[in-house]
Amino acid sequence: MSIELAKKEDILRDYFEAFSNKDVDTLETMFSKDIQLTDSHGHWEGIEAVVEANKTIFRNCLRITAIVDDIVVEGNSACGIIDIEIITQGSDPSNDFRENHQTLKVIDYFVFNDQLKIEKISAYKQ
Repeated sequence: MSIELAKKEDILRDYFEAFSNKDVDTLETMFSKDIQLTDSHGHWEGIEAVVEANKTIFRNCLRITAIVDDIVVEGNSACGIIDIEIITQGSDPSNDFRENHQTLKVIDYFVFNDQLKIEKISAYKQ
C-alpha cells in the first residue's frame, strides 16, 4: 500500500474514532468546506450543514460506536465497512440494555480532495 493510501486509511480510522466519541470539533477539521453528506435521512451540503447533521445524530443517541470491519482505499475514494452500535435511551451510556441497543451494518463511501480533506460521505445501510 502506498504512503498516500495508508494516510487516507489512517484519516478514516481517526474519523470513525471521532464519530464514536461524538467529537464534532475533530470531525469538522477533517471535512472540506464544501463537503456533502448523504444518508437514509437526507442530503446536506457545506461544512455547517454537515456538522449540524452530525450534531443531530449525536443528540439522538445516548452512545454511538463505529466498529470498523474493513477500509478499502482506491485513489481519492474509500469505503469503510462498519457496524454502528447505537444505544438510544437511558441515562447511563455505559449500561447496554438490550431493548435500547441497535446494530446497523453500514458501508460509508468517502471522497478525498487533494488536501486529504473529506469532501463527500455517502452512508448506505446493508
